Amino acid sequence: VTVSAPADLQRELDAAKARGQWVLVDYYADWCVSCKVMEKQVFGRADVQASLAGVHLLRLDVTADSPASRELLQRYQVPGPPSLIWVGPEGEERRARRITGEIDAGGFLRHWAQTRSQG
Repeated sequence: VTVSAPADLQRELDAAKARGQWVLVDYYADWCVSCKVMEKQVFGRADVQASLAGVHLLRLDVTADSPASRELLQRYQVPGPPSLIWVGPEGEERRARRITGEIDAGGFLRHWAQTRSQG
């Protein structure tokens, strides 16, 4: 689900929490070269997609320099894309597990397995 408004983000987070579902918040911008690399080389891979089965995937589009984009970045104090935020089934961010900057598929899979195993 692509989100560009803070109210939409909250609605999606609330829905995932009600379902007891993990959430991956992916900060993305059209001008972000690393975002495009990760889209193809990480999220485009079948093994990564399989590992994220059952995870509510939210792409926060902060392409535009707008009040809504700035509010989305401030929500988790994110400097900019690419940044990946994990939100547990109870609705709390796993702050120590966030990924800032580009990561390869193997690193992403290891990181997600560790995050999931820590609950």
